[in-house]
Amino acid sequence: MSFKLNNKITKVHWQPLTKLLEPSGDKTQILPGFDGEFIDIVDYIIRITHRIWEQKNVGLCYQYYSDICPVYMLGGYSECVEQVVQNTLKTIAAFPDRSLIGENVIWKEEEDKTYYSSHLITSIMTNTGNSDFGLATNKTGRVTTIADCVCFENKIIKEWLVRDNSFLIAQLGLDLIDAAIHFAKLVPNDTFTTWYDEEFARVRQKEHRQIFNLTDENWTVETFVQSWAQTLFNQKQFSTLTGFYHVAAAHQWPGGRKSTGLAQISGTIIQWLAQCPDAKMTVDHVAVVGFDEETIDIALRWSVAGTYTPHDNRLNMIKGQRFFVLGCTHLRVRNKKVIKEVTVFDEISLYANIIRESGQTLPLLEQGV
Repeated sequence: MSFKLNNKITKVHWQPLTKLLEPSGDKTQILPGFDGEFIDIVDYIIRITHRIWEQKNVGLCYQYYSDICPVYMLGGYSECVEQVVQNTLKTIAAFPDRSLIGENVIWKEEEDKTYYSSHLITSIMTNTGNSDFGLATNKTGRVTTIADCVCFENKIIKEWLVRDNSFLIAQLGLDLIDAAIHFAKLVPNDTFTTWYDEEFARVRQKEHRQIFNLTDENWTVETFVQSWAQTLFNQKQFSTLTGFYHVAAAHQWPGGRKSTGLAQISGTIIQWLAQCPDAKMTVDHVAVVGFDEETIDIALRWSVAGTYTPHDNRLNMIKGQRFFVLGCTHLRVRNKKVIKEVTVFDEISLYANIIRESGQTLPLLEQGV
């Protein structure tokens, strides 16, 4: 795959947390401006996440986030460290026992000397406090999150945050559309609205349906990723799935969707795209690290924009609204094919944004359709 594995950088896979929190040995990256205790960028991400969330040292956000730190989410936008602290406290208050299991950190040193990290997290948490979803349910759920961060001199200076909230609320016993109707009543700030409008326009204006003619001879991470996006999401050519996925690949998508093998994976993607038939996808960032001598891990941040076509009768009256998704994907690739995929985006916020823009008042499930 013409990719050299760096065996020195911290590996998260199957490592005991105690070992990750107390690394031994010499520094494996210089990390200019970072505290001397951190041996590399993966160590930095794992340890500061543990300190803030697991140990509940929320005030450390002031140390590890810049004063101005844009955080982009499909459900909102925050701009400063004070909002990061407030949002962190709110989440911990609703789920006090929340754990953050670091599944992977895929990183890249950028040309501007910043470090980009894509942190895949699994959380187990019990809803014992009131939250944005409503009153406490006292139920326990598992949720997948991907946090893409730009790091510079010991601080996170920008972040894109996606979480599988639709799977979480299903475990809490809440209905997806009811939750979206509730969130649609929240008025986003002007900065979020500007970002949302600009991102939708950017993606819609991009040239798509490009032909990449991916072959073994021209295979690179970049050509593979761009061909994956163009062929499957822009051209909707699903007979080509075998060129991208191993025959027994594992596939995880929002809402707790899990698929194994080409037929199920194809079904998941087709069912999702059916609600946005004119979808355009852009791949907005790519990072890659070695997993082992034969396998690489790729982190993608991407956007999809199009026109909404409901597949739920309750939403028929909002057909034709703008459809926009901020998503992140981790791909594990061996022998030039995906053997495992984890894709995350916030379905609640996706539908909430569509409902809010429509101006329609939709009935809750308990009120009947």
